[in-house]
Amino acid sequence: MSKIYKGKNSYSSNQIATFENGKVYTGKNTYSSNQVGTIEGNKIFRGKNTYSSNQIGTIEGNKIYRGKNTYSSNQIGTIEGNKIYSGKNTYSSNQIGNFEGGFATGAAACAYLLLL
Repeated sequence: MSKIYKGKNSYSSNQIATFENGKVYTGKNTYSSNQVGTIEGNKIFRGKNTYSSNQIGTIEGNKIYRGKNTYSSNQIGTIEGNKIYSGKNTYSSNQIGNFEGGFATGAAACAYLLLL
């Protein structure tokens, strides 16, 4: 179970989401009723299923894009280390969150913070 935090610290009170087994949940638990997103491969889906019509994001490298393509104009987030940045750069002022866990958790964090 990986934790997603809002802002620049990882205080328990700042945990806003949980990522486990390709599923993104609001809050600190993994109740089915709290699932808001699914990540499968390089695709981010809204909700509990992976229908094409539910795809809201695409992951390529350390970049997160809105929708089904990877046009530069659609880039909404960047992951570097355990930090999530809004947009195309990694300026400290653009940091919107951080996470505990691997890259997939970072992608889930971007999905939660920027898309859901």
